[in-house]
Amino acid sequence: MITSMTGFGRAAGPLSDRYFVAVTTKSVNHRFLEASVRLPEFFWELEPALRAIVSETFSRGKVDLSVRVQRTHQPEYNVRINTQIANVVVPQLRSMAEELGLGSTFTGSDLMRVPDLLQVEAIETEIADDEKNALAQLVREAFAQMVAMRRVEGESLHADIAARLKTIRQLQQNLSGYRDEIRSELLAAYQQRVQDIAAQAGVQVPEERIAQEIVLMVERGDIAEELTRLTHHVEQMQQAIDGREAAGKKLDFVSQEMLREINTMGSKSRSATIRSLVVELKTEVERIREQVQNVE
Repeated sequence: MITSMTGFGRAAGPLSDRYFVAVTTKSVNHRFLEASVRLPEFFWELEPALRAIVSETFSRGKVDLSVRVQRTHQPEYNVRINTQIANVVVPQLRSMAEELGLGSTFTGSDLMRVPDLLQVEAIETEIADDEKNALAQLVREAFAQMVAMRRVEGESLHADIAARLKTIRQLQQNLSGYRDEIRSELLAAYQQRVQDIAAQAGVQVPEERIAQEIVLMVERGDIAEELTRLTHHVEQMQQAIDGREAAGKKLDFVSQEMLREINTMGSKSRSATIRSLVVELKTEVERIREQVQNVE
């Protein structure tokens, strides 16, 4: 069963007594697999592992993964005074205050107003293996929800493509019924053409030679080969949408080949009936191609 490339998933839970995590993920159409992972700075080391989970879960589509982390236990902090700034700024402030008669006493709040004088940094400890495993499990849960949504939409895509393949088979049968008409049309057209050319050139062409050339021209104008190849492509597409493997790229390629055969059939006949059937065939295949753009 084919799946869509559009979906959404969410999962949340604690990694440990230090972190609570909310994972959201969504995917949209894309020719290839492209992953975008957003993590807080202190979780950046986990990005390669999360991208690996994306690759093992999906084969096509643009996947956005966002991980929001809430601390449930405050870390230890490192407080550092930038002595270089203090040695330059504080004497100047003291001198300015004395000149203005404001005294030379500074309070802690006064010093805190000096930009970058006091630097407070959280002491981040390494992420433990059990926290990494817990995050990977939450990501897989979010992906499972997204996969379920993609499968539901995939069922709708499967039904639509299967219905259009059924219509294409019926149109093929109708075209096959007009093969004799096409051959007769070509035979008459080529006979008249050869006679006109011979008359204009003022020569007589042996009837046997004329018959040989006309047969060759009629064979080249027959649509039997195109109908056979189109039938093969239709069966390939049916097998692809019924299979379990990702089929988006294959379906896109097969639909292009179907259009190629249909266009060739249209170029071989001047019959209004045949051209009308060809237009209907192209319409169905084009609609399949539109749907295929959302198939994984």
